[in-house]
Amino acid sequence: MSSILECIRTVGRGERGRKPLTFEQAYRVMKEYLAGEMHDDQMAMLLMLIRVQNETKQEIAGFVTAFQSLVPNIGVDIDWPCYAGKRPAAGKPWHVIAARLLADNGYTVLLHGYDDKPASREHAEHYLDALNIPLADNADHAKALISEHGIAYLPLGHFAPQAETMISWKSRYGLRTPINTVVRALNPGGGRLGLRGSFHPGFQQLHAEIEHEIGEVAHSVISFKGQSGESEYNPKVSQTVWLSQPDGVESYYWDSIFDEEPCLPATCPLGTPEEEAVNMANTVISTMASILFTDLKDREQAHRKATDIWNTYCQQ
Repeated sequence: MSSILECIRTVGRGERGRKPLTFEQAYRVMKEYLAGEMHDDQMAMLLMLIRVQNETKQEIAGFVTAFQSLVPNIGVDIDWPCYAGKRPAAGKPWHVIAARLLADNGYTVLLHGYDDKPASREHAEHYLDALNIPLADNADHAKALISEHGIAYLPLGHFAPQAETMISWKSRYGLRTPINTVVRALNPGGGRLGLRGSFHPGFQQLHAEIEHEIGEVAHSVISFKGQSGESEYNPKVSQTVWLSQPDGVESYYWDSIFDEEPCLPATCPLGTPEEEAVNMANTVISTMASILFTDLKDREQAHRKATDIWNTYCQQ
């Protein structure tokens, strides 16, 4: 018998009676949904109730673990989710340049994401051709592309179509569900390193704690407040970042690092206006440095390495 009604009652009772799902409940109900044992409207109701109360790390970890039994494990260095998109006023998705440069410097990278067309945001998927990042049809194709190019983009619908369906419920119900948190943690590349950008306060810590709750071996993830909620580091702000490793979660306060006169390329492949070039350069460097920190565990060293990679790129 499906556990959906039990879960709806658990999170939907009155103020004194309701409580969040346990990891086991979340895992079981999502496994049942993915197996087609309940209707979409039942799962949508459950997710909306969870969102109203704010999802917990146990709930999201349970959902993610259920999905991970079905999603691929391609085997890359860096897991790079691209789901939020950027508001046009925040600039082009410069984090995609960061991903391309890391791939050009020895890291294998899997970008995965969702193009939320009604949101009218700048998504990574719009700029793949400009950076010669191949689009994968499925997980096996992504693996072959990464072997050849060091990087690929795998759309959510090509490896977790039911998650894409759930994300699309926003246009039907007018509210985002916790699936927007889930998809960032799916790690279809099986990356040993990862980054998580989010917008709302508290989600930076939540994303890191989710990763630790899932408990993947040799998986280090940096979580921060990203530009427009995207996996792109904002070099203009000081903030607390969270690092999840198999042995625990730590926080670090990072002061802003912004170079007013960085090395600049002759042109930007994304078509960045000249007046935004300095911000672009700093954003790419800071985003690369954030993911390199998960590997090097030293911010200054990570920033120096990122700057060296950027300077070499500009001089080509």
